[in-house]
Amino acid sequence: MIGVTFASDARPAYPRLRDQWSQLAQASEQFLADRRTKDPAAVGKGIMKPDDARQRERVMAAVVAIWRDVESLAELEMPAEWPHLYGASLSEIQADLRSVAKATAALARDRTMIECAAALAWQFEPVAPGALPHIWIAADHVLFMARTDREAA
Repeated sequence: MIGVTFASDARPAYPRLRDQWSQLAQASEQFLADRRTKDPAAVGKGIMKPDDARQRERVMAAVVAIWRDVESLAELEMPAEWPHLYGASLSEIQADLRSVAKATAALARDRTMIECAAALAWQFEPVAPGALPHIWIAADHVLFMARTDREAA
């Protein structure tokens, strides 16, 4: 499924892959798989604390679950409900994805993963100060359009 890109998004400052929802969902799953594979080794070597590894997995698992709901056209609850539904708050997700985008840009060789990390972080940022995140507004719009199409048929 391809997401929604608003006309105001045409500025080059926005991530190129922001509307490639399937690709972003797959990237979030890859980031989660990487954490599940690499973080235990980092804990074992004393590079990472066990609590930090658990938090990183919990937050990325929430991102994956949100993308699964978006792709299945499930109605997203308001972000205030996300800790109860997905296990992580919007602020935790935002901080984590900003870190992922920064680390991926610094370390990754795969340009697509760099762009996916930036787009994932962007999707969870508010569309304006104090507003809902891009992903919530776009998913709500896509769901509304799907309902409208079904009713018209």
